[in-house]
Amino acid sequence: MDEDLPKDQSQPDHPERKTGYERILTDPPPPWFVELYPGGSGRGAFEKLDRHSILFHHRDKRRLVVSFDNIANVNDLSFAREPWGWKFFRDIGWSHLGVFARTKAWFRDPEILSFMQAKADSGFFARFDQVVFAGASMGGFGALTFSALVPGSTVIAFNPQTTLDERLVPWETRYRFGRVQDWDLPLGDGAKTLEQAGRAYVFYDPFFELDRMHAARLQGANTVLLKTWFSNHFAAPMLRKLDMLKPVMLGAMDATLEEAEYYRLIRARRTLPWYMRGIEAAGQERHPQLVRSARQRFRQLRRAATAAGPDGDDA
Repeated sequence: MDEDLPKDQSQPDHPERKTGYERILTDPPPPWFVELYPGGSGRGAFEKLDRHSILFHHRDKRRLVVSFDNIANVNDLSFAREPWGWKFFRDIGWSHLGVFARTKAWFRDPEILSFMQAKADSGFFARFDQVVFAGASMGGFGALTFSALVPGSTVIAFNPQTTLDERLVPWETRYRFGRVQDWDLPLGDGAKTLEQAGRAYVFYDPFFELDRMHAARLQGANTVLLKTWFSNHFAAPMLRKLDMLKPVMLGAMDATLEEAEYYRLIRARRTLPWYMRGIEAAGQERHPQLVRSARQRFRQLRRAATAAGPDGDDA
């Protein structure tokens, strides 16, 4: 069979690197393929572009979530790669359009912009009563900006960048490859595109300066800014550690999540070692007495939680 394959698939360009054909033979298949292979019970499609791929699962005719890769996934060449949030969206039964990225270009590429615009123009998104755009970091930027294609949609963005356009955010020093992309292309500033969303939930750490500055650019009446203190650039992993991510996502996807309920839930952070380490890192030099008091209170809460039952936290 491999004699029929193109050379770049049958012969790797590096002796320790697998070709696509070798990955198919040795790596487990992607879980999403179970639904979409010829004998699968699901409906959908997979489309490969030059620098992006699109996976669509049709499950619910009323509800669709559109997710975007973050930068950590870009170099994943495994056969079993999944779109961001795939398992969660499968388990709750929503239709899902997942955008894979093969470059750290923040979706500043005519191919993905044209693809998504064509979907909007063809009425694809209009088939659904409820559309949610979701992602984290680079994927959060994708959620903020592409949501403009579906006015009234819901947005869920963890630690998003609003833009990497140096004319708008000259203080952003991360993501060099992203900053040099073409920021004159459409959908380049989440602070503008988000104005058309129905409701937007943005999660960020107010002590992580660059993320805080991006969040500060999102001041619309439709935007709910939710703090994840001392999570650094990892708001979603912290919420997962607190067993909060699923209920928070479900509430946000239905646009029913309220700030009071969110902040009631996140009080659980007080017994999380991750959170205590953040307090120590932020205040040890300037406020040592406050840190000592916080550490004492943390230990009291941990003991009380342990007495109440296993918390399962391994820090």
